[in-house]
Amino acid sequence: MHIKIDFFQNNFIQAIGAGVYEVSIQKDNKSSVLYIGESVFVLVRCASHLYELKKNPEYFGFTHETITDPSITLRFRLLKQLDNKGERKKEELNLIKKIQPLSQRGVNDYQKKIEEKVSALTRFLTEKN
Repeated sequence: MHIKIDFFQNNFIQAIGAGVYEVSIQKDNKSSVLYIGESVFVLVRCASHLYELKKNPEYFGFTHETITDPSITLRFRLLKQLDNKGERKKEELNLIKKIQPLSQRGVNDYQKKIEEKVSALTRFLTEKN
């Protein structure tokens, strides 16, 4: 894995606790949201995402080639601190529907099938600005 990781802009304090977060990708001068989630402990959940990505690049739609591209940056960012689980779920689903992250179906918090995630991310990485 040679992509760059921007993990809460190295300010982990903001990710301690409950909230809604996003994982986005940047390459050259373009960016897109890959995933939106919620957790009672955002920092731990996002570390779990990184672990899964390292084990299996297809977790977010990468291939063995794209996961080694040093011009790609994967960003983890807290969108909103919310303690109430109902409010977190509602905010998460609203953002998923509005933003349509590359790796998610867009109507709920489920991820797309692996082939669909790989296709969506590959399309984003190969599109010209």
